Amino acid sequence: MKLLTLNTHSLSDANEDNKLKAIAHVISSRDIDVIALQEVNQTMNAKSISCDEHYVGRDIIKEDNFALALSKLLEGKYYWTYIPVKVGYDRFDEGLAIFSKHKITASENTLLTTTNDYSFWKKRNALGVEIKKGPQSFYVYTAHLGWWDDDEEPFIKQWKKLNSVAASKDMPVYLAGDFNAPDVLKDQSYETIKNDGWKDTRDLAKKVSGRFTAQGKIDGWDEAVDGMRIDYIWCNRDENVLSHEVIFDGKNEPVVSDHYGILMEDNL
Repeated sequence: MKLLTLNTHSLSDANEDNKLKAIAHVISSRDIDVIALQEVNQTMNAKSISCDEHYVGRDIIKEDNFALALSKLLEGKYYWTYIPVKVGYDRFDEGLAIFSKHKITASENTLLTTTNDYSFWKKRNALGVEIKKGPQSFYVYTAHLGWWDDDEEPFIKQWKKLNSVAASKDMPVYLAGDFNAPDVLKDQSYETIKNDGWKDTRDLAKKVSGRFTAQGKIDGWDEAVDGMRIDYIWCNRDENVLSHEVIFDGKNEPVVSDHYGILMEDNL
């Protein structure tokens, strides 16, 4: 099973069409099973549009929705779902999306923050889906969590809510996304996740390529210029992980966002 995660920073950069084409090309050429996306945007005042049967979500989709555009480039070969989470940059519905080659049999939208104010930029949710691949069912969550030392919506409270729903699943579970959790900071987000029993698939992988997932100044980390590892794919079991590679970094596929992506393959 091949799983890709990417914080798309969509509709915020130049050359959006080229970015979409690059992402779609990699998904198709590498035959990726599941794609977990964050910062999936649509313009709030754009026109609502009907989607085909491959959209299995329940939320309103606008005509410039980034996931909708990606679905069209993938020519309907993937089921997909989307949730809006909050207002982004005063003009977007900023949300989360998951694509799957295999049937999505269930989904859940989990509020992670204390606030449920859609206009508050610190609001966070997680999107989870159950996927059936042949005889095997597994769960994938995509999430974009806050910062460890935030005085209003700290990471630890968000993590406890995500962990409570994800750890309850009696099947393989993958947590994918932007966790804002540098692995070099002791006794903070990264170690908290590991101490709760989650496996960093990079640690498990037989073949590893790349490390940093964000380079230079990005939102929330203006002081970080030498690169950070803050995007992850976690699993709840000691899976036989074949490979873990950083992609869309300018070396392994073109840069398409202010984050790089992670592509993980295991034997599921």
